[in-house]
Amino acid sequence: MKFRVLIFSFLFTSACETQDPEEHISWKKKRYDELFTDDGYLNIAGLYPVQDGNYLMGSGESNDIKIPGDLPELLANVILEDSLITFKFNLPVILNDTLEVERISYNFYDIKNSFSLGSYVWFVHLDSGSKAIRIRNLKHQMLDTKLVIDFFPYSLDYVIQGRYEKYDMPKVLSFKNILGDSYLDAIPGVIHFNFGDKDFSFEPTISASGKFFVAFEDLTNGYDTYGGGRYLYILPEDENGNVIIDFNKSLNPPCVFSIFTTCPVPRKENKLPVKISAGEKNYDGVLFSSVYQ
Repeated sequence: MKFRVLIFSFLFTSACETQDPEEHISWKKKRYDELFTDDGYLNIAGLYPVQDGNYLMGSGESNDIKIPGDLPELLANVILEDSLITFKFNLPVILNDTLEVERISYNFYDIKNSFSLGSYVWFVHLDSGSKAIRIRNLKHQMLDTKLVIDFFPYSLDYVIQGRYEKYDMPKVLSFKNILGDSYLDAIPGVIHFNFGDKDFSFEPTISASGKFFVAFEDLTNGYDTYGGGRYLYILPEDENGNVIIDFNKSLNPPCVFSIFTTCPVPRKENKLPVKISAGEKNYDGVLFSSVYQ
């Protein structure tokens, strides 16, 4: 009897040591749920790069901006000139969930308008060097699909204390996205850390949430993880300049789920010559954009 109790005690202790901490379980659930929200990446039904000029927008084959087939054959004429966009709709659509409009002009850098018709919503998308019209289907037929995201086992070995060193002046550098577009962003400083008895560093940018953002690569890319790298958000430094780098929270970029995205790609300064076997593994499920390709 004592022997059985000892075995049970050992197995229970081992299981507890390998279980994810509650905070990490909550983080994974939040990560999963956010992908399915109206602002998530799974309901995107199209991304159409635009420059100055006139465009016909509709589901008909002859349109410059060919939107999903259950929308009107000719929905609108779209005119871009510098920072001004004009939509001339062929039927009333809803502006910002409030008013019906058939024609509107506005500065898309200053005003973030959205338009809707049925379950579809579209707007000017400005991110990571791209200027495009992005369209979502809030009743995307794959939103009822169970999304499977695999993770490496949680490990405290990948929770690392780093040190943030702020630059006297932020470095404004050119970045690229997955579409090949370039854009400028500011690097406020450098994060130093030690992993496997070797010293490394990241040059982060600042996300909209105020966290450090790092697009990084490591030697698992193209094997266990996505070939184009992963993303990591790091809380701001404390009063002593310390930061916590939790590689267990390494994320797949949105482009693993949909081609209608504008993912930043890692700069060479954020490429690690080691394996980071933590966080999200590569996604090998169906692309949510495949419905509209």
